[in-house]
Amino acid sequence: MENEKNDPLAEFGLDAIDLRWTMKDVAAKRTWLINQQHLDRLIALGLAEMREGIPYLTITGQNTLWD
Repeated sequence: MENEKNDPLAEFGLDAIDLRWTMKDVAAKRTWLINQQHLDRLIALGLAEMREGIPYLTITGQNTLWD
């Protein structure tokens, strides 16, 4: 339960799995696999950002993915 309070993806239920895979694709620089809708949602949550047209995980995104 405590982990759910700190997890910004907890509210998305099963969609959180897809969002986490998108985050892994971003981290691995697999840009051809990235779902744009998921990326837009991650950007809105502050978990990812665009730099010169390339998606990157924010520090919060990295912590969310690897914790």
